Amino acid sequence: VLQVKDVTYSYGDTQALKGVNLTLNPNTITALIGPSGSGKSTLATLIARFDDPQNGSISLGGVDLRNISSQTLYDKIAFVLQDPMLINASIQRNISLARQDATIDEIRKAAKIAQIDDLIMSLPKGYDSVLGTDCSLSGGESQRVSIARAVLADAPILIMDEATAFADAENEHLIQKALDELLRGKTVLMIAHRLSTVVHADQICVLERGTIVERGTHNELLKLDGVYAHMFHEYQNSISWRIGGK
Repeated sequence: VLQVKDVTYSYGDTQALKGVNLTLNPNTITALIGPSGSGKSTLATLIARFDDPQNGSISLGGVDLRNISSQTLYDKIAFVLQDPMLINASIQRNISLARQDATIDEIRKAAKIAQIDDLIMSLPKGYDSVLGTDCSLSGGESQRVSIARAVLADAPILIMDEATAFADAENEHLIQKALDELLRGKTVLMIAHRLSTVVHADQICVLERGTIVERGTHNELLKLDGVYAHMFHEYQNSISWRIGGK
C-alpha cells in the first residue's frame, strides 16, 4: 500500500498541495484529474521522490519514502512522465537505465511490448543508435522508449503523467496499446486530461488548488453531480461537437 498523508508542498509563495491524503491499494488504478496548476504533477513527482513533502509523509508498506534507498524505491516504482527523460546515449542504454544488468534480448522484448522495436531495428545502428547523434525521435517515439524502460523495470507501482499528451494520432494509438500491456497487474497512479481514459479507474480523485475535493468511481462521482460530473459532461459535449464538426 502506498499512503500519502497530510502532504503539503509549495513553490516559493505558491502552495501547490494542501494537506493531501491518498491511498493507493495494490493492483488498483487511481486517476488524478483537475485543471492545470491543481497540483497533479507535483503529487506525482513527490511519489516518484524527485522531491520530498514539506509537511506530511508518503510511505510505501508503512515505511516513509525518505527512509527507503533510491535503488530499493525504483525497484518498486516506475514512471512514464510527459517528459520521457531520455539521455544522450544509445537507445539500448536509455531503455536499460531501468535495469543495468538487462540483456539485449530482454531489452528488445520490452521494446516490442512498447511498440517501438520495429522502428529501432530500422535505424542503421539499431539499438546502438545514439540519441541526438545518430538519430532523433518524435515525441511519441520517445514516449514509447520511456514505456519500454518501464516495462523492463517491471516495478509493481507505476506513475503515469499524461503519457499521450504530445503524441500524434498514430503514436497515440501505439502508446495506448503499449500502456494497456504495461498496466496489467500494477498499482497505478494515472494523471490525465482526457476523461475517456479514467472512467474505468478504481478511484478517481479531483484536485483543485492543491486539495482533493472529490473522490470515488466514475459512477459514484456522476451521481454526486459535482465537479467531476460537470467536467465529464463538458468533455462529452466537446467530443460530440468535434464529431459533429466532421
